[in-house]
Amino acid sequence: MNIFFFCSCCELRFMAIANKEIFQKYCCGCGLCHSVNRTEMDVDEKGFPHAILSGQDVKWCIHICPAGSENARKQMQLLKDLWGDTEKVLLGWSNDSYVRRTASSGGVLSELCIYLLDHHIVDGIIQTRAGKVSIETETVISRTREDILSCAGSRYSISSPLMNLKQMIHGDESYAFVGKPCDVSALKMYLRQDEKLKNQIKYCFSFFCAGEPSRSSNEVLLSELGSDCSRCVNLTYRGNGWPGNTSVTNKDGSGQAMSYENSWGRILGRDIRPFCRFCMDGIGLLADISCGDAWYMTDAGEPDFSENEGRNVIFARTPIGAALVEEAEKENYIQVVNYNNYQNELCHIQRYQYERKATMYSMLCALMFFRKAAPCYDMRELRSFFTKVSIKKQVRKFLGTCKRIMNGKI
Repeated sequence: MNIFFFCSCCELRFMAIANKEIFQKYCCGCGLCHSVNRTEMDVDEKGFPHAILSGQDVKWCIHICPAGSENARKQMQLLKDLWGDTEKVLLGWSNDSYVRRTASSGGVLSELCIYLLDHHIVDGIIQTRAGKVSIETETVISRTREDILSCAGSRYSISSPLMNLKQMIHGDESYAFVGKPCDVSALKMYLRQDEKLKNQIKYCFSFFCAGEPSRSSNEVLLSELGSDCSRCVNLTYRGNGWPGNTSVTNKDGSGQAMSYENSWGRILGRDIRPFCRFCMDGIGLLADISCGDAWYMTDAGEPDFSENEGRNVIFARTPIGAALVEEAEKENYIQVVNYNNYQNELCHIQRYQYERKATMYSMLCALMFFRKAAPCYDMRELRSFFTKVSIKKQVRKFLGTCKRIMNGKI
């Protein structure tokens, strides 16, 4: 019997009845339940915060949490072609060379935030920057160009930007929110219930995400760069080029660097939050605008990580997102061109994002085989993506997931 096609009962929504095991195992750590319901949070041995749920919290999570049935259903509705609904798909970059170089890629999200503040469209930008400890983060409200640039660049460390969201809001001020796809997903689902907050958060922006690395993997990274949390005063994951090196600066002025390909591929990307491995939304499906790296390609058809001028792929997913991009381009904040061939190219340029969705059915089959809890995706809908990659890749993903389960990593 084909290991990927179980009896018909397995084609029903897997684990459709939400319970504590699902939500605690696959918590994304966004912190929204803490902000809204004062849900208690704990931190595991790898540094990942997660909710400690009561029965009432579980009912709330069904509607809001990215691993819950309603949010998962919404994601699947948007995944008609694995890249989600969109008004426009563009290639672009900041027209400010400093912003373009400082940001992780093209600087489009930073520039859009600057545009919103410059034109008094919002009062502040809710976003994440480096914390007082080099591998930690903090959520702030940016109100100036300088504030926004202090948040520019990737942070491959743990963040919970919704932890105190409602407590950060001032009076009747308006905001844009910038966060990981899971943060935006949870927030957008919640805004359906909170009309006042919906009117205050006018835009939600997201960046492509391949997973949230653990604190312990960040400590390994510092160690390999000849540093630690007590000595490091600055850790730059990317930026100052595209992709730019990962580098540290210590209190004594010393420092080291390594390539992005090494820091992410060999260290950080190997130890990510459990939910990240089973996330169907690394591309900001519910965001008004989401941006990722539009890598150039090598002659061999692989993403080229050698240094270039930064370039974003821009998904304007809603009418207000598309209008904002158009306005920012007219005002010369960003430069954009239509990306008409994205369907054929992004599966290579953003291969991880493409294949993670296409192989999710195989991964969940492995969970089912071992009777493990899983996010509440509809197996019938996941199976429709099965043919988008080779059987060899599907088998490898199934067996790899089985191996992780048997080794106690899932």
